[in-house]
Amino acid sequence: MDWISRRRRLLVIYNPTAGLNMSGFHMGGRGKRARLEAYLDLLEEAGCAVEFRPTAKRGDAQAFAAEGLSDRYDAVVAAGGDGTIGEVANGLPAENAAPLGIFPLGTANVLAAEIGLPLQPSAVLRAVLQGPAREIYPGYLGNNLQPERLFTIMAGVGFDAHVVADLPLRLKRLLGKGAYVWQSLALLARWQGNEYRLRLDGGEAVSCASAVIAKGHFYGGRFVCCPDARLDAPDFQICLFGKPGRWGAARAMAMLPLGQLQRLPEIRLLRARQVKIEGPADDPVQADGDIAGRLPLSAWVAEKPLRLIYPA
Repeated sequence: MDWISRRRRLLVIYNPTAGLNMSGFHMGGRGKRARLEAYLDLLEEAGCAVEFRPTAKRGDAQAFAAEGLSDRYDAVVAAGGDGTIGEVANGLPAENAAPLGIFPLGTANVLAAEIGLPLQPSAVLRAVLQGPAREIYPGYLGNNLQPERLFTIMAGVGFDAHVVADLPLRLKRLLGKGAYVWQSLALLARWQGNEYRLRLDGGEAVSCASAVIAKGHFYGGRFVCCPDARLDAPDFQICLFGKPGRWGAARAMAMLPLGQLQRLPEIRLLRARQVKIEGPADDPVQADGDIAGRLPLSAWVAEKPLRLIYPA
């Protein structure tokens, strides 16, 4: 392939859960291994100068990304799923950071879908090497006791957060997206639900049975939860699920894949820049498919944008 590259110096940070180490490959699935090997072959073909950083423990991706200055690298590439991308983005320097590129190797790859990035390695690499770097405004979660956690797509409290919290990693590696369906059905059988209170931009609290605080309009793949959420907008769109208990969760689960979620009368869509989330103490909150903290938490939109590489 004839590569015309505007980016040649790359820092590639790889998802630790896939099990790559410096001595070779050990992947959780043959498909991921094949895709990553394809990226490495294409990087060599393109003549890129690559520093490849496989991580050994949680936090390594964020630490490695802190080295990603624009005078040293043309791009910092997160190779993994949406959670890994968020961790890398969280570690980028506050000033003079290289733009963020992604090699989508996750289960859902929601951010890749959001920016229209194809999953074929050659098309992905062409985007990373040649595509424009556009400004997006990610979200953050945190409180006085928990460190700030960046997310690029969405955060959730309620039913979906409990699905993520209870999902065995082994099941996720075995079934991929199907693991979330399996775990959702298993949780639904015993779900009683909780009440959550969200205070938007300091206003009066609103109650709900679950909530999704979105930066992108896709959810769980290519399902649409918050149709007007946009990465480049400096605010969130928030989807409130008003019907409590097992029946409310089942209705939402049935309507989401049909593209009819917003037709349910218990669904409310609101906008805000800051959201204070209250509910049962220590209840889980997920961000980009990983557990990001425990209640109470606040979510807010980043003041400074992040440069994300889009397809050309």
